[in-house]
Amino acid sequence: MSYLLYCIFRGPLPPDLEIPAGVGGQRVITAEDNGFGTALSELAQPDPPPDTSMLLMYETVVEFFYRHLTMIPMRYGCRVECAGEAVDLLRNNHEAYGGLLHELEGLGEMGVHVLLDTSGDATESSKQPARSSSLPLYGDSGAGYLAAKRQRYLGLDREGLNQRELAKELCDSLYGCFVRHKVEFPSSRGSRLLSLYFLVPRDSVECFRRAARHLHPRGSTKLLLSGPWPPYNFVDSLLK
Repeated sequence: MSYLLYCIFRGPLPPDLEIPAGVGGQRVITAEDNGFGTALSELAQPDPPPDTSMLLMYETVVEFFYRHLTMIPMRYGCRVECAGEAVDLLRNNHEAYGGLLHELEGLGEMGVHVLLDTSGDATESSKQPARSSSLPLYGDSGAGYLAAKRQRYLGLDREGLNQRELAKELCDSLYGCFVRHKVEFPSSRGSRLLSLYFLVPRDSVECFRRAARHLHPRGSTKLLLSGPWPPYNFVDSLLK
């Protein structure tokens, strides 16, 4: 038997709190130690690969705790063998969890996702190697090959620079509405999604939304605002 972990929080729980059912309809229980608690539920054996319904049930429980407490959200798949092991986890990481909960106090995560505009002559030309009439273009020409390769990497560098400038432009426009941010650049060449995540005071979420609605970043075709969510994207960086 093993147990799925949902989150870590600073206890105790508010009285008469009705926690929703966990993955597989299992009852969610809590284990506590020295002012900290964790939410967990029994995991079916054998453990099936997660499907959409399981992930939604998992996130429902995490978001339930987020609405009521300052908490550290866990990613799906974190588990312990028994409730006693969950208590040991709290005890052995008391200082780290305490510091992280302090960092996350009263904060939520907002996301700004930008669909980059890859159309247009400037963008297309930056993706193609530039050919110079002053260089030989024979197939066996080492000079021509190296020149084309250099132009290709210069194009990729320009693309990355444009993305960094766009991310800075967005962050500067939202300055004062968040306390920390994280940027995820497109994961591969040809990908068009630039994602930015912000830690925002919960009582300033509407202010952040109003500011984000006025964003009109250059070089984009669509902007999607999401949140507030549990601060998934800041847990690892803050623990480090």
